[in-house]
Parts: sequence; C-alpha cells; structure tokens
Amino acid sequence: MTPELSIAIPFYNEEKIIELLVKELIDQLMEHKIDYELILINNGAKDRTEEIIKELSSKDRRIKPLKIEINQGYGFGVGSGLKKATGNYIGYMDGDFEVLPEDVIKVYKKAKETNADVCKGVRLVRAKGMRKLASVGYDLLFFFFYGKWIKQINAKPKVMRKELFDKMKLTSKDWFIDTEILIQALQHKAKITSIETTYKHREQGRSNVKFSTIFEFLKNLTKSKLK
Repeated sequence: MTPELSIAIPFYNEEKIIELLVKELIDQLMEHKIDYELILINNGAKDRTEEIIKELSSKDRRIKPLKIEINQGYGFGVGSGLKKATGNYIGYMDGDFEVLPEDVIKVYKKAKETNADVCKGVRLVRAKGMRKLASVGYDLLFFFFYGKWIKQINAKPKVMRKELFDKMKLTSKDWFIDTEILIQALQHKAKITSIETTYKHREQGRSNVKFSTIFEFLKNLTKSKLK
C-alpha cells in the first residue's frame, strides 16, 4: 500500500539526536493520522549512525534504511533518499534538528490544502549575521535569474508531489539541491507555496555558511540557467 507521505532524512555524524528526532517525527505523524514512510540515510557517517538506523528500521517496517558508503555531499544524500521514497507526497528535512518535526506536518498539510505541487517552510526566527546575509543574497539572485520571488529558497522542510519529483532530473550533490528543486518545479510549471515554520538553532555541530557560499551559489545558478 502506498504511504501518504514519505520523508527522507540524511544523517552525517548526528548519532546523539537521531533517535529523538525520529521519535518526535513519528509521534507527530501518528497524532495527525498520516500514513508515513521514513527514509533514514546514513550519508557516509563515521559514528554510530548506521547502527542506530538499523535498530530503528528493525522495529518499524515504515522506516527504510539507506546507506551511502562515502559521503558525496548533502544533496547526493537527499536525492538518493527521495529516489527511494514511494509516498504520494515526498519530502525531506535535515538530520540536525534545526527543522522541527511538527513543521513537516504543517508543510505537508499546506500542500494538500492549497493543492500545491511543492510546499516549503519559511523560518519565523531568522538567522543572524553571515547566515542572514547569505539567505537574502540567495533570494535576490534567484529572482534575478528566474523572475520569481520565493522567500528563503533554501529553507526546509520541503514537500512535493511524487509525480512532480519523478519528472525532475536532479544533479546537485551539494546544498544547491534546495534551489535546484525549485528551479525544476518552475520549469514544469508547478504550483509552489510556503508556510511559516520555526527555526531551531542546532545543538550539535556548527553551521558552515561563509561569504564565499554566495559566489558558489551564483556559479551554480549560472550553470543551471545555461542547461
């Protein structure tokens, strides 16, 4: 039987929070009576991620493990997980707990209520400093290249119709996959909507946003436009 919603979650050395994140997400899905499938991705982690994912999947048939031996980037992990997803709607969130499980439900419900092909989060609590500057820069560059204003284009979670994803030919192996999904959605004349979500500062690890990422984003946008 086809699940209602599939969510792919890539984990890279996040052993301390995997079980809590998955538990809270399942609690939310059960509370809202959503038939689910979770794709838990070991994105080349070097800690106990693989062991934890195996244990979780052994206890719940709706949890599908996916192991990537060598990390090839965030986007490769997300894309690999989405390809394995079978739900009518499929989406993804980060494995670092910056995205709250209840927001996955909000985004999914907004997509269904508005008959949207893609729905994404827009963070209520904005980042500061370099992260904020980069976010605004990404949105402005995207508007310049594609003439469509989409606030916080890289924000998550994102949920889309499976039939739309199947038309996409995603190639990004890095974080540009967030933008590439929206670019290809526009190319397929998909309806895109958004809903406010909550931003939670990561408790493990750290952000790697630098000023140079804006130029990297510009380079990726240029390549996408020329395809």
